[in-house]
Amino acid sequence: MSQRRLILPSLIVLTELVGLTFNLYPNKWHQLTYYTLLSNILVLAFFAWLVLARPTPSASLTRIKGAVTTAILLTFFVYLVLLMPTATHEQFWRVQNFALHFIAPILVILDWLLYDAKGHYRWFEPLTWTVLPLIYMTFALIRGAVFHLPIPNEKASPYPYFFLNIDRIGWWGLSKYFVAILAVFLLLAYGMLALKRAPKVGRFHEKH
Repeated sequence: MSQRRLILPSLIVLTELVGLTFNLYPNKWHQLTYYTLLSNILVLAFFAWLVLARPTPSASLTRIKGAVTTAILLTFFVYLVLLMPTATHEQFWRVQNFALHFIAPILVILDWLLYDAKGHYRWFEPLTWTVLPLIYMTFALIRGAVFHLPIPNEKASPYPYFFLNIDRIGWWGLSKYFVAILAVFLLLAYGMLALKRAPKVGRFHEKH
């Protein structure tokens, strides 16, 4: 893997370190209940490994990266559609907000578009990627509905997001949000699969 090929992954790692540090310091570990933080930590771990280990490109690596990419894209779109309209002016302009909700996802999708080889995704691959958000949703619901663990400064506490707050929106409301978010996720994932079947996307991967 050439030095040039490492530029984007290195920028992603730097962005994640800045965003996560601002979010977690000092003593804000309750932030780890949010999908935003967990998906960005996943991105940090993957791209830090990419920079340090410089693995040989392979089909399995491309598939894993596809899962990581869709996970952070979901963060971007859910924030854009559901959370940004409810954010205060002060919340919106925070460094960590831009780093984790905008800059990191855009850099990740850019890296994916430029460097991931086409032809490695199988038709069912996007279905397996849904495991990550489904695990998170299960965790968030059990944490809130069963253990009632409070989240400091969160209006939806003990749930991390208003669209998971079954005490307020009920199971029917939760079901509607769940179906909508899952549909968005699968549209993103299958859109990625379709793009990687196009003739010119991912053309740089083999050259570096």
